[in-house]
Amino acid sequence: MNTGEFIDRVITAVAVLIMDLVLLMAAEFAIRRARDRGVLCDGGAVFCSGGDPTFAQWQAEMAFRSAVAYGSFAVMAAILIVSLVVGRRRGRNEIVIIQLTALTTVAALAVLWEPYRQW
Repeated sequence: MNTGEFIDRVITAVAVLIMDLVLLMAAEFAIRRARDRGVLCDGGAVFCSGGDPTFAQWQAEMAFRSAVAYGSFAVMAAILIVSLVVGRRRGRNEIVIIQLTALTTVAALAVLWEPYRQW
């Protein structure tokens, strides 16, 4: 491997890492906006405007939050898989390793995510 090829691989790896961080920040932004949209406060137990939600209202809010979160994780995983496949087809093993690590992180976040806060 010559110096030019090594530099190209390093630049590509850094660009892929930056893309993964931007994807993660975009998913986190969407999930936070869904959670903090001002409907339920105090850990999801009361309306921000006052009063207690019925079980159906609480369940609808948690379903909305879950749909936004899992949808964001699914879109992010799909983008990571596409870039992993492209990297694999072009023989760029550094991209494959980075994307597998990112996919593992997304899977862990999806498993650990809860639609309400426990403070």
